[in-house]
Amino acid sequence: MDYMKAVVVTAPGQVEIREDVPKPVLGDYEALIRVHACGFCNGTDLQIIRGTGGDLGNGVSIYPTVLGHEGAGEVVAVGKKVRHIKVGERWIHPNLYPDVGNGYTKTHGSMAEYGMISDNQAMLEDGFTERDFPWVKQHRFPDWMSYEDAGVLLSLAESHSAARNFDAAPGKEFLIYGAGPMGLALALFCTLEGASVTQIDSHDDRLDRAKAIAKVGTVINRRTEDVDKLLEGKEFDVVVDCVGSTAILYEGSHRLKNKGIIGSVGVLKSDDRFVDTSKLKCNTRMQMLNFPVGEYALMDETIELIRTGAVNPKDFYSHVLDWEEIEQAAELVKTREALKVILSIYDSSR
Repeated sequence: MDYMKAVVVTAPGQVEIREDVPKPVLGDYEALIRVHACGFCNGTDLQIIRGTGGDLGNGVSIYPTVLGHEGAGEVVAVGKKVRHIKVGERWIHPNLYPDVGNGYTKTHGSMAEYGMISDNQAMLEDGFTERDFPWVKQHRFPDWMSYEDAGVLLSLAESHSAARNFDAAPGKEFLIYGAGPMGLALALFCTLEGASVTQIDSHDDRLDRAKAIAKVGTVINRRTEDVDKLLEGKEFDVVVDCVGSTAILYEGSHRLKNKGIIGSVGVLKSDDRFVDTSKLKCNTRMQMLNFPVGEYALMDETIELIRTGAVNPKDFYSHVLDWEEIEQAAELVKTREALKVILSIYDSSR
């Protein structure tokens, strides 16, 4: 058996590079991806490291687990029945099987030297059904996009799909709590759809980004300003929690217009997942998007917005670190010194 290096969460609060993770063995319809970069997810990845993410299903958070779902890499080998994936192509979201081997599970497993994708089109042509696909969430990205930028591509497509799912449109007024990478991207896609946005955070540098990048009309620093006073009498069509807190859902619902939507995008912690509906404003609608819906259907459109310059991936991450610095990356995200970290896993010049 061949082994590879990977980022592994061994227990709550413990993350390290392990060198005894089994290297993927290709099936007939699979392609091997050499991973070059992987985005560190401020929500899911950090919660899994902290041990506050809970069991999200499919073995996720069952330690020890190989971390990462925002990987980007190149195809270096294909199975004998692969017909629609070529060596040298660039793809996001390389994956591993739930039982990685040698006692490891996976949190998608993109923070590893290698991962896999599947030729689902070939499988359909050969009589398989979608239920037989090893993986569905995967997408090719163009050669002109760097691996580092592709490390934030999934987050951008998720935010794009959230704006569509919340029906952002001209005349709609949004209030977004949180100006991290997801809140910032959601604000941008909402304004691109013609909606007006007010954004709340507790860090001036992030609010400055919201104004400069997403063209947010009003920003409020809840640490230094009186939110209630500034928003007195103001009501919104949609209020979105991009932080991950039921307290924000309760507060935000009371800033809605009649029949308005309180949306949840932030990752709720394992000890804060039960919503007391009695604390929500009457005649409020709740829309849960803690897990994205439709992000891959919008991936090509998101890439086109990047190509035309309407969206710049570099606006949504602040640090690129070698993956050996995974503990530093987690600390930078935890303390909010980093907007988002991209981990460099493989240097093509080597």
